[in-house]
Amino acid sequence: MRTGPFLCSAPGGGVRSYDARVEILDGEIIVQAGPMMLHDLPGRKLVRETPEPFEAWNGRRVLIGEEDKPRPDAVVIRARDWSDGMRDVPSSIVLAVFEVVSGGWVAVRRDYEDKRGKYQDAGIPVYVIIDPRIGEWLVLRLEGGKYEESDRGLFGEPIRLPEPLGYTVPTLSYHRYPAGS
Repeated sequence: MRTGPFLCSAPGGGVRSYDARVEILDGEIIVQAGPMMLHDLPGRKLVRETPEPFEAWNGRRVLIGEEDKPRPDAVVIRARDWSDGMRDVPSSIVLAVFEVVSGGWVAVRRDYEDKRGKYQDAGIPVYVIIDPRIGEWLVLRLEGGKYEESDRGLFGEPIRLPEPLGYTVPTLSYHRYPAGS
C-alpha cells in the first residue's frame, strides 16, 4: 500500500499534492483520500497496546492474492512471524484484521461486506469492525469457514478478542465522527 502525498494534475494546469491511501480489491485499484485523524485513532491505540507475544501493525496491505491486497487499518500477527524484508503481510500469518469504517456508503459496504468476504476466504481468524459513524464495534470469529458474530459493543466498552488472541482492547478513547462528516 502506498500512502500519499501523490502528485496529480490540478485544474487549470500545474501539479497538486494529494494525500491518499491505495489498496487492491478484485483487481481494482482503490484510491481514497487520507482520513481524518479521528479515523486513525483506534489503529494507533491498537499498535501501542497490543501485548506480547503479538504485534499490531498499521499501514500494511494483506496479501490474499494477485487480485486482492486490502489495506486494513491494523493487522495483528505473532511477533515472531514477520521478517526484515517484509513489505506486506501474507494472510497466512494474520490473526486479526481491524477496519475502521469511513464515511460514505461505498466505504461502509466495502468494510461490512466486501472485505468481510475477502478476509473470510483468506482464513483470517478474527475480523473487527470499528464504526465511528455510530459509536459501535463488532467482532467476527471464523467458525467452519464462515464469520460468526463473537461480540458487539459500544465505544467505551472493551473489545474482547477471541482465541487465538484472547486479550481485550480498551475503547475509552474512541470517538464518534462529528455530525456531518
